[in-house]
Amino acid sequence: MISARAASAVLAAWYWLVVAFLFAPLVVVVLFSLNDAEVSILPIRALSGRWYAMLMKDQTVLHALGNSLIVAVAAVVVSVLLGAPLAIGAHRHGGKVGRALVGFALAPMMIPALILGVSLLTLLNALNAQLSLVSVTLGHTLICLPYVVLVLDARLAGYDPRLDEAALDLGAGPLMLLWTITLPLLAPAITAAALLAFTLSFDDVVVAFFLTGRENTLPMTIWAMLRYGITPELNALAALTILVSALTALLAEMTLRNARSISAHPNLKETSS
Repeated sequence: MISARAASAVLAAWYWLVVAFLFAPLVVVVLFSLNDAEVSILPIRALSGRWYAMLMKDQTVLHALGNSLIVAVAAVVVSVLLGAPLAIGAHRHGGKVGRALVGFALAPMMIPALILGVSLLTLLNALNAQLSLVSVTLGHTLICLPYVVLVLDARLAGYDPRLDEAALDLGAGPLMLLWTITLPLLAPAITAAALLAFTLSFDDVVVAFFLTGRENTLPMTIWAMLRYGITPELNALAALTILVSALTALLAEMTLRNARSISAHPNLKETSS
């Protein structure tokens, strides 16, 4: 039999092996983005930030970054405006029909992005719609909406209905109940869902590949730059993209943890009882 200490050491080694496997490529990209040489090779002889300085002067990259931000923000707004009412309505009044609607809203998560992109392109071609940032926003909304609904549905699962009953007993109408009780309690979850949706839209390349017109997003620009090989400037751009995605995901996780701590706070439970 393996001792407890040996088993713990094996698990710890396996854990760090998995962590290294996941993060080693990201670390390598960041290191090469700081390499002063024009060729991404080891060993790194000198560190420099000149490739980041070059990116700040690259109008193509800056324009693509602006497009990505526009599309991501638009997709987040539309996803939240559609997903929040759907999740709240399904939780309060939907019953079996509401659960079916939630399941239907989650369906795009199970469809490969490649199939989703081809399907949307076929639909837009059938409608003679011109590909543009609007079409990319439509595709990203379809990607982001299931995650918004999933996050809010999970948060509503722990929602205390006695809060609604107390508000209604005190004379609050449906709109006042929504504005003063439901939305404030869901605000952290909505924020986390919006941050998650932003990350998904900002990083997407598959759906954007099919729906992009003349205006490229940042991932599409990175894809185009790969045709000329992996350059230090491309590594710098990838490192910045990793940083933005990591910070957004971290903020989303912190917001969700804050929401859980608020819902588990004993004073809140005493207030609702």
